[in-house]
Amino acid sequence: MDRDQNFKLLLLIGAFVSLAFLGGFSAVVVVLSIVLIFFFHELGHYVVARMSGMQVTEFFIGFGPRIFSFRRGETEYGLKAIPAGAYVRVTGMNNLEDVDPALEDRTYRAQSYPKRLALTLAGSATHFFLALILLIVIFMTIGEPHPTKWDVGQVVPESTASDVGVVKGDRILSVGGQKTESFKSFGMVVYENPGKFLEIEFERDGKQFYRFANIGERVTPEGALFIDGIEAGDQIISVDGNPYSNWEDFSSILTDGNTHKVEINRLGTGIGIFEVELIPREQRGIAWIKDEEQLPDAEIAVRGFFGVGPQRSFVPLSLADSVPATFDRFTELSVASVEGLADFFSPDGLTGFVKGTFSSESQPSTEPVGSQTESEDDRLLSIYGAARLGSAMLDEGTHNYLWFLVLINVFVGIFNLVPLLPLDGGHAAIATYERLRSRKGKRYVADINKLIPVTWVVITVLVGIALIALYRDIVDLPNFG
Repeated sequence: MDRDQNFKLLLLIGAFVSLAFLGGFSAVVVVLSIVLIFFFHELGHYVVARMSGMQVTEFFIGFGPRIFSFRRGETEYGLKAIPAGAYVRVTGMNNLEDVDPALEDRTYRAQSYPKRLALTLAGSATHFFLALILLIVIFMTIGEPHPTKWDVGQVVPESTASDVGVVKGDRILSVGGQKTESFKSFGMVVYENPGKFLEIEFERDGKQFYRFANIGERVTPEGALFIDGIEAGDQIISVDGNPYSNWEDFSSILTDGNTHKVEINRLGTGIGIFEVELIPREQRGIAWIKDEEQLPDAEIAVRGFFGVGPQRSFVPLSLADSVPATFDRFTELSVASVEGLADFFSPDGLTGFVKGTFSSESQPSTEPVGSQTESEDDRLLSIYGAARLGSAMLDEGTHNYLWFLVLINVFVGIFNLVPLLPLDGGHAAIATYERLRSRKGKRYVADINKLIPVTWVVITVLVGIALIALYRDIVDLPNFG
């Protein structure tokens, strides 16, 4: 390499070092994974072209200025400065390209319909193949969720779970002697026993542990109606510096009419100190509370709270079971991708996408992690947003990141089949149209000049959508935590 190429290579390395510094190692892994996915896409085109006898003049990773390259036979291979994918240049992809007459029989346009169709579909087929392989790996090494079994996925600080020593990965077997095979059955037992002293049985690394503890409490909407400073879902930790014991004692303290400093674990906010006081009786106007009561009793005011979140227990599958499970899941993801694209590119979908960008709803969210609306979760992500999503999933574990790679491959494979130029599906549609119009051995050739305006419209729309999605992800990136 000459001095200029060395400088470009150093800039590329510096860009990845900066990415690692700003986004962490996971960001570098995600970017390299996306580049590798598009490399395999182009490799699919390259292999089919070579097997079909077509001339391939270039096969590069990246775009922009060339960093280095080498020639092997008639093909130049190399690396370019912008690692945003890869490309393969096949001679004669349309009838507008000038080609040496001696090479005409090796152009794409001179090939039979099956060969042209195979070349155009090779990229998406490669994505689908990668997705299937990844799914088999996932099902054989990690497995699929057990229909009922569950493990502890997270533990809330200052909760009953943390007090008895439950940690992530434990499996809670029973509460108060009642089996808790599913998270739903566990929740029902806890929900109905606030403040009760019960035995907790849980398992860790094959060993059983037994602990006794008071089931924690969270305030219900009815309980919060009468107290200024308390919200539904609050977990009371202490009152005026003294540990919280039960709702009855807490009610008695509030009846003195004073303001009290209460330590609360609040959903979406965390632990904090709040000033709390009883709402005067004359301001309540609630018919169902008895006149002699200052506050509703515990059966109405609180529900049981243990302080764990579930993670599903996975059961690895054999190869024989993984294959049908793989094709079932692949079909589900493919159908979901098609439906998602159809909804997005509908008039309502595009209108909502544009309006959502410039409306007040697109302002930076102040909602806590995990509280996005459904429309926010379903919005289109830019390449930047997808990279951030992949980075978050990688930080959560290899299993989640493998699913991210599956989703990327399925979606890109489906999207690339849309029958519009410059996508591969557009080339496949033209080849099919020419085949249908051909008669008695005389081949029909479509006039590409007529498609150029449509192609530029498609490119303009796609670039516009990409820029809008990038803008939204920069100013209002969805919370992937």
